Amino acid sequence: MTVEQIHELWVAAGGLENREDQPQPFSTEDQLAAVRRNELKRIWTLMTEDCWQSYSPDSDPDVQRWLQAHQERQARASGVAPDPELIRYRIVAQRTDPEHPGAVRLTNYAYGRSVEEALTKVRKALEKPDSLYGDQGMYRVVEVVEESPSSELRQQEEARRRYLTTILENATATVRGREPEAPDADLVSRLDDFFTRAVTFPDPHTPGVHPRPHQATFGWTSEQPYIEHASDPGRALALFLLAYLDHYGLNLEAAVRAGDQSVPSPVSEGRPSREAEGGEAPAELVERVLDICGQHYAAVTCTSSDQWDQESAQEVVGIALRTVRMAERDAYPQTLDTYLHERRARLERLWQRYGPDGMFAGEVVMIDLPGCFALCERIETTPLWLEGIWTKQGQEETALERLQNSWLYDTGEEDGR
Repeated sequence: MTVEQIHELWVAAGGLENREDQPQPFSTEDQLAAVRRNELKRIWTLMTEDCWQSYSPDSDPDVQRWLQAHQERQARASGVAPDPELIRYRIVAQRTDPEHPGAVRLTNYAYGRSVEEALTKVRKALEKPDSLYGDQGMYRVVEVVEESPSSELRQQEEARRRYLTTILENATATVRGREPEAPDADLVSRLDDFFTRAVTFPDPHTPGVHPRPHQATFGWTSEQPYIEHASDPGRALALFLLAYLDHYGLNLEAAVRAGDQSVPSPVSEGRPSREAEGGEAPAELVERVLDICGQHYAAVTCTSSDQWDQESAQEVVGIALRTVRMAERDAYPQTLDTYLHERRARLERLWQRYGPDGMFAGEVVMIDLPGCFALCERIETTPLWLEGIWTKQGQEETALERLQNSWLYDTGEEDGR
């Protein structure tokens, strides 16, 4: 039967009716009619999702499962116990010829002592001209899955391990080159313990790999030695979190060292907090950075320094430099120069769209200041820290927001600009 014929039968059986107002309880006839409607709907959904041109019970995986279960019940009723060494496998095959009118995917079930034995049984029974697979090679087996309670648990454990491997690899790759400088060992251990409990071993009562018995049970304890758990993914995620917070100017180590103080004070040991680092830059550094911005700005805009508001440009550069770490300030002019060289095309598109002759002239007010080029670099490097300093210095938030949106989302090559 075709999908259209199945759909017609479903509609004729009342498949599109709203049956909420029907009298309750259903009679036996109504119940049978409901079963028929549900079955027709299941078949129609199966055919439309898998692009079947015609329907046959032989190609229906649910029918195959029901038939197999029926055979097993008959065998048990006749006193024939199933071979305990046989394992049930679900075998999925995919159509190799797109012109073939059969289903795109076929699912069958077979018992065997191994994958090879189960596959041999299915192919022997079905790869014939008058059978489900038709001529040999019409369908290609793409998946063989063992179906049993133990295999299901094993598959879940394997999936969990693959997931954790992905977490470990991605976290490690992301942090590489951005590692926190001498992170606090106790803080890393605490975060490792948290991620190990929450991600690596979220349920210690299920089968799978767990901490060894002498490491105590999961959960907190009020008695020493306050057992903590550790794992490679847990440590990778701990370092990832510290690097992420550090990137956005949130110094978790300083907050931990400050303890329960109502007003955290700058700490004297370790790396200074962002609050302590966000001080005013020396005038000489401001001039060096402004000079670099001016060189690139003149090349992009074809304007000269006598057309710029030098005082406002210095103020903008000074704010940008407050978000550069003390240890990085000496090298920052070279860093900025390299950044602007690499993004010359984007800077030109920014000026073409938002400069005085652009389509959106007047929307980005800071486009007239060469110091906005330093802000572009800071927007990509320390956006949250920049927003905080910008607001603290009493600047107009909308001005920075519009520059940020235009720089991040409106200068890409993929848009043809």
